[in-house]
Amino acid sequence: MLLRFSQQKACAKYNYKKWHYWGLILSFIPLCSYAEPWDNKFYNPKPASDDVILPMPCDGRLVMKKVFTPTNKPLEDVKVILGSNQKELGFAEYATPNYISGSFSNENEERYYLIGKYEITALQYQAVMNGTCPTAKVNLLFPVTNISWFDAIAFSNKYNQWLLENQSQLKAMPKGYVRLPTNTEWEYAARGGMKVTESEFRETVFPITGGLENYAWFSGAKSANGKLQLIGRLAPNPLDLYDILGNASEMMFDSFRMNKLDRYHGQQGGMIIRGGSYLTPESSISTAFRSEKPYYDNKGAYQSKDVGFRLVYTTEVMHSKDSIKELEKQWNELGNEVESSNDNNVVNELEKITKQVEDEKTKKELNQLNLLLRSANQSRDEQRDRSIQSALQLGAFLCANVSDLNDKYEYNNNLYNTMINEICDASDSSELESTDMCSKTKLNNLNQVVIDSRNARNFILKYYADTIVSTASNYEKNTINEQAKATQFILQSSGKANMSDYLKLYLKHINQYIVSGKIEQSVWLQTCNEIKGRK
Repeated sequence: MLLRFSQQKACAKYNYKKWHYWGLILSFIPLCSYAEPWDNKFYNPKPASDDVILPMPCDGRLVMKKVFTPTNKPLEDVKVILGSNQKELGFAEYATPNYISGSFSNENEERYYLIGKYEITALQYQAVMNGTCPTAKVNLLFPVTNISWFDAIAFSNKYNQWLLENQSQLKAMPKGYVRLPTNTEWEYAARGGMKVTESEFRETVFPITGGLENYAWFSGAKSANGKLQLIGRLAPNPLDLYDILGNASEMMFDSFRMNKLDRYHGQQGGMIIRGGSYLTPESSISTAFRSEKPYYDNKGAYQSKDVGFRLVYTTEVMHSKDSIKELEKQWNELGNEVESSNDNNVVNELEKITKQVEDEKTKKELNQLNLLLRSANQSRDEQRDRSIQSALQLGAFLCANVSDLNDKYEYNNNLYNTMINEICDASDSSELESTDMCSKTKLNNLNQVVIDSRNARNFILKYYADTIVSTASNYEKNTINEQAKATQFILQSSGKANMSDYLKLYLKHINQYIVSGKIEQSVWLQTCNEIKGRK
């Protein structure tokens, strides 16, 4: 998605207007300057097909990546556990529940926000902040450091102003703006978002091949060796983000808050620094690592030689009258049991009672009770949806697993039948040495392998049938089918697209069972095998 902007044309047009207005003499004054358009290596050393590229001043570029969340509606969000399970520095890093969603959505896609593929470089910083355009050079491809949080905010503001003035170049982009990432946005992306499984998401480092030195610059001779490094020279995380750990630490938009076991403490502190840097020991580099730095020290606004930043691209929530109406509609539906098959909708009944009450104090208390009840219903519904998604993923895996086990059983059974019917003479087997392939011992052992493989297949097949019955019994049919799309997206995003057909089949078996009430293990086994045969 390459969006091009010509700094030369813009300057020429600007100078012509100034000359025409002020006279010939001013045409000799350099009212703006420009440099040659940046070569790809100066802003995107590791290009990919799904890069989102924003224009910058001086014919520059900023590369971003989409970070999808398993949400569809504006008021939907998903619970994520951030931080570490280690008790050391628990007040700063202990596992804490958070919620995340995305600012944008495309048709048939989940909601997403965008985050910088690389840290902001000295070249990009100068292109926005300087009065003249820098010449693209390799020595400007280091992350910009020795700047304050306020400098990063000023950079964001000045860049946004430029984007507004050149918004005609952003036709392919949704309306939005850049800013520093929040603590939650940064860590969700750093861990790999939906590109990793739930268990991988909870690891201290995203999935890596080989050592951490292949992905992050940290202190020590085997890595950064005390020096800041050029961007994009190591391997990325699963979201294709480079140097998200190590090299330059990164500043967050929101302030530091301590951990109180299951939530963040109410006091807002200094700035949050994430990811570690080239001065951080390898043992401290993790996606949970975060430290607090003051906004000011005795020298003024705090800045450091190993602290930089990357940007996110988001937008406001209430951006139009239509969006406000939609939000109001969705909010009124939260926890309101609008899909409840129970005629005794407690929330609605409570609202009816409240309308009939004349005493203002009682009415206020009933309204508060109504909100508490809706909140409890909402939490219940979110937990239910997550449980259904887990059940659907399990069913897909069991369907794939039982077909694998059936292959093993059929192979062993065919081998045994071939041995006793075509190769070995049963009358001679008892007289042969135990090491002979046709001996009674060998045949008995092979027969036991057949029995064991059949039992293993049947056990998983029974488990598969049990999950169909329990899922169909515990949840409404419409709710199960609604969660199938979200589950499909989770499987595809985390690299399990090969499970999609098994998920569809599992959902089909559930719906068939709901209608017929029949346990059809042999049919279910046959159809799971058919999918494997097509792959």
